[in-house]
Parts: sequence; C-alpha cells; structure tokens
Amino acid sequence: MLRALKKIRIRWPLAVLGLFYLYLGFHALSGEQGILSWSDYKDRIESLEADIVATSSQREALELTAKQLRAEHLDLDVLDVEARTMLNVSQANEIVIWLDETP
Repeated sequence: MLRALKKIRIRWPLAVLGLFYLYLGFHALSGEQGILSWSDYKDRIESLEADIVATSSQREALELTAKQLRAEHLDLDVLDVEARTMLNVSQANEIVIWLDETP
C-alpha cells in the first residue's frame, strides 16, 4: 500500500502535465484560433471578397448615374427616368409597366 502511494506521489506531476498538454493540443486543433478553423476563415475571406466586388460594381453604377445627373453633364434621358421613378409620373398617352428588379 505504501509503495502504491509512493508511486502515485511521484507520478502525479507527470499526469497533470500530460493532461495540460492534451488540453493545449485540443485547443490548438479545434479552438477559435485553431488549425481546423483556418478553413472557415478562408471561406469567410472568399465571401467577403465577393461582397467587395459586388459593392464595387454597385458603386460604379451609382457614380455613373450621379455623373449623368450633374449640371455640367446633364443627361436628359436619365433625368426623365429618375423623375418618373421617384415621382411616379407619366404623360397622359403613356402606359407604364414596372418590372420587378429583384431576381
């Protein structure tokens, strides 16, 4: 009995150290900053880059519309379309068919 207690007393620091290494190893693999979450970060980066491309194209379209509506380069067709869209007006002899812009 004394021998068993002596072995336990000698080996418990090794057991605690082993458990600590297992804990660190588990979190190095599956933790929030772990190796397995790198693929999630890569997917997130690709998704955000696609969002950047879509937002950039929307911005370019808005900048073109704004440029066409400036006083220096006023495009009367664009002005007419914007006025009809925002004010919901049309002439008496026109038929307006609104198309849903959402896919």
